[in-house]
Amino acid sequence: MNIDKSLKQEDERLFKQRLQRVHAITGIIFSLFMYIALFFGIFAILLPFIQNWEKPSRHYKMPDITKIDYNSLIEPILEDPNYPKINPITITLPGNMQDPSLKISTDFVEPLTINPNTNEIFIDDEKISNLAMFLNHMHYGKPLGEFGLYIFGFMAVGVLFLVIGGVLLVLKINYKNNSNTKVGLFSKYHRKIFIWTFAPFIIITLTGAMFNLGLKNSGFMTHIVSKGEASHHAQIAYPYLFPKPTMSTLNNEKTKMLPISELIIKARKIAPEVDYQKIKIINYGDSSALFILEGYNPYMPFLNGISNKPHVVLSGVDGKLIYQEKVLDRHWSAIFLDMILFLHFLFGVDIFTRLIIVILMIFSTFAVGFGVLLYLEKNSRKFPKEIPTYQGFGKLSLAVMIGVIPATGLLFVLQWLLPFDMENRVLIQKGLFATLWIATLTYSFYKLNSYKTAKEFLYLGGILFLLSPIIHFINSGFSPINLYLNEMYTILSVDIGLFIFGLILLFVAYKLPTTKEKIQEFWIKRGIK
Repeated sequence: MNIDKSLKQEDERLFKQRLQRVHAITGIIFSLFMYIALFFGIFAILLPFIQNWEKPSRHYKMPDITKIDYNSLIEPILEDPNYPKINPITITLPGNMQDPSLKISTDFVEPLTINPNTNEIFIDDEKISNLAMFLNHMHYGKPLGEFGLYIFGFMAVGVLFLVIGGVLLVLKINYKNNSNTKVGLFSKYHRKIFIWTFAPFIIITLTGAMFNLGLKNSGFMTHIVSKGEASHHAQIAYPYLFPKPTMSTLNNEKTKMLPISELIIKARKIAPEVDYQKIKIINYGDSSALFILEGYNPYMPFLNGISNKPHVVLSGVDGKLIYQEKVLDRHWSAIFLDMILFLHFLFGVDIFTRLIIVILMIFSTFAVGFGVLLYLEKNSRKFPKEIPTYQGFGKLSLAVMIGVIPATGLLFVLQWLLPFDMENRVLIQKGLFATLWIATLTYSFYKLNSYKTAKEFLYLGGILFLLSPIIHFINSGFSPINLYLNEMYTILSVDIGLFIFGLILLFVAYKLPTTKEKIQEFWIKRGIK
């Protein structure tokens, strides 16, 4: 009986030991990619705000969509014989993705962007400025092409196993929160932060794996399900997920249209819970004209916003209700898709919710960082105490995890430092970002003292992030006071966020010790022996 009990205890011990080894190996393999995904994910969450901050053409007050003279803006464009009358003509209203501009678009022509406050029509500046989108692409490896998408996709799958293994370890092993050593301290905070962020971490990685791998490799399953009739999931799914808008037979009877502002007011009375974002026009100027007003219902956030868009269809002549579709009226597949998309993209959520998610992402980033530090501290024991350095993987980690901070800060500085009419502006901006990031890798291996190197990187990052709003104030012509008085709160919030982040980096750099002796002293002063 005692033998059986001993064997059982030994099996349990070996299982825990192997689980710890698998967890550590998996964590180290995917840690750097995981860190990059989380770090740039912070900026991806704030994408709508950064998109408006980076563009000179968006520096004006958000207009009231019911007080815009749409007819004076739209009629000259639509009555132009050279403008294609292809159904539907889409009007994107101010406020969509925090964008204060009005956009008119249809097939085969470039979208027209209008400042509703001045009626100025300008070419959109997507080609000369895509900072926010680049940061978003870095979040899931798109700059590396197909290879990057697969790498980050497999990383997300690996992290799922990592998280599951971490849960088993916490449940199986009664860890003691020993903070007497750096190893114990890093282990403590790695576990605690992981427990706090467990749920959103699972959601983000699961949906990320689906987007990077699931959709990219859906062709084979689509071929099987359709019995060879389709080779891409869009051929089967899109008719349910993205149905074509309601059409109307053209009567060829020219008729004056009801002002769009009145149609918006009528739509609000019919469905007051919807925040209207787009208007799709069918047969503009004809007696058969239809106006499809679609938007987002914030009271049912998990079920709509991207594929499932609640809308009303009104007559363009008298505003009569033709059809209404509510959130739960769509096919279940569209509702399910929006549930998945919402969990990852946070479509339609307000700034306060985004800030909460940003904080959770920051904590998740710290959890990964502490996990890497835990591994490095365990391996640094083989070096003498007087050598304050990490080797090999530690140097790489230093460049990737801390070196990325000044490189990203440089992106924000260059956004308002480089002339917007500069040829190849976006390419130069990305090139300098990559150059600085690679330079941090070279410098990390060149410098012996990794603690001091980290301190220098943080100082540089802090200075660059502090400079970015200052350069923006100077070159945009809008001071913080001007931004506030003109109610450009979206842009002002980005400046404030960048400035605060810069101060935090400088503070951390100032407090960060540079020798092992000072490291010990640092923790002792905080009650940790």
